[in-house]
Amino acid sequence: MQNKDKRTGGLFGSSFSNIVLCYAFIPTFFLSPLALYFAVTFSEPAEQRIFAHYYYIRTTIALMVIGGCTGSLLILLGADLSSLLILTGLTVVALTAVLTILRCLKGFLCAYKGEPPRAYTSYLL
Repeated sequence: MQNKDKRTGGLFGSSFSNIVLCYAFIPTFFLSPLALYFAVTFSEPAEQRIFAHYYYIRTTIALMVIGGCTGSLLILLGADLSSLLILTGLTVVALTAVLTILRCLKGFLCAYKGEPPRAYTSYLL
């Protein structure tokens, strides 16, 4: 009897279907921790092109958290100091949301084609 690793195969395993699911979870914001869990759990035994996607998912979520927290902090500080900080914070949050959605679309298309994203270690597109 073979001992099969639970992290390989199926919908919840190291496969492109799981990667596409993760890219769909990220823009919902509330399901992005689940996508991060999948990216951390299933990236270890994966081949290089699947690992590249999981790394890209982790950097996308990190970008979303950093940009969202920075923009929210600027909005919060702007409530006491000036409206310019509020507008700057709103701009940072909006640009972070746009960049997150574009990264998810790019990753989704690359996963659909079965190839790794280019420059997957970068925080830009």
